[in-house]
Amino acid sequence: MDRDWRAQFKRVVGDRMRRCRLASKLSRAAVARALQISKNQYIGYERGVNHPSSEILMRLATVLDLPPGQFSKGMATLVAAMGFTDTEQELYKNEPAAASRSRANLAIAEISDSGTLSALAYLTEFLAQLDRQTL
Repeated sequence: MDRDWRAQFKRVVGDRMRRCRLASKLSRAAVARALQISKNQYIGYERGVNHPSSEILMRLATVLDLPPGQFSKGMATLVAAMGFTDTEQELYKNEPAAASRSRANLAIAEISDSGTLSALAYLTEFLAQLDRQTL
């Protein structure tokens, strides 16, 4: 099982970007121009080599005329890839928000890899923006 969740996350988001672009019948070059980025940068996002900022994902949703949450549909795959079993998910489902935040803060304090912290910050920012849009 692939335990590198950062790589898996980039692949899931990139795959969602590619599928949505293809469904909209747009070329990579056209999407890159609309996003005001290079075609190679956009290709890197779709291939999961790099992860787009939350701003890029929000702009992409606008370009493709999709709700931004469309790109998070693959997150169930990410959770499964990380090895969270149904039992583990059930265990934390009803935990009070304050306890969840406290446990998350303790876990984050133990992360020393800057790449992991960067990916975690990106994921948190993206999910927060999605949450604000659903209010």
